[in-house]
Amino acid sequence: MFVVVGYKDFHLLHPSPQDREHYRSFQWWLIPHGVTGALALFLGPFQFSNRIRRRYLNWHRLAGRTYVYGVAVAAPLGVYIEYLKYANGIGSLRLVIATVGFAALFMSTTGMGFLRIKQGKTQKHREWMTRSFAVALIFLETRCVEEIPWLYALFEKPLTFFESHSISDLWLFILFAPIAAEIVLRCEQLRPRIGLPIAQMRR
Repeated sequence: MFVVVGYKDFHLLHPSPQDREHYRSFQWWLIPHGVTGALALFLGPFQFSNRIRRRYLNWHRLAGRTYVYGVAVAAPLGVYIEYLKYANGIGSLRLVIATVGFAALFMSTTGMGFLRIKQGKTQKHREWMTRSFAVALIFLETRCVEEIPWLYALFEKPLTFFESHSISDLWLFILFAPIAAEIVLRCEQLRPRIGLPIAQMRR
């Protein structure tokens, strides 16, 4: 995550006049959006470690709440930032609509995960948080694709939240994220059965 974000946004440490003008209308909203979104992306992978969860349960719970709060702040702010860009003539309505879909999927999967753990349904909680983190990775995926020449050529234009692009670009990742999460979950369900005797598998 740090490599991707650092590589893409390192130039913002010394912004050009064009950068300053581009970010002027939403720069102060970008800070809480970026910080809370980064927290979710950073904490997400650690939440799936059984070792960490067993040894440091209180930390797991605290990190989980931080992840949920991060999503609750970052997702709607992302929509608001895209709206401000559109209102100031540097964004598109199509991207605003796509970002609404992204935020809705992110908050709904995270909310379901939070609700399930409150109900004591640990396995369901884990499944929904897997879906949530798959959605979180959309942020990194859109920023990586344009650095891969053959993928970049498929879309014929950069895929990044900070440049104008077609609604189909972002919607493609929104569609792919739940599918990828379900594949991971199905593989996890099959893994314990691999290597078992056939008679035992049929029980």
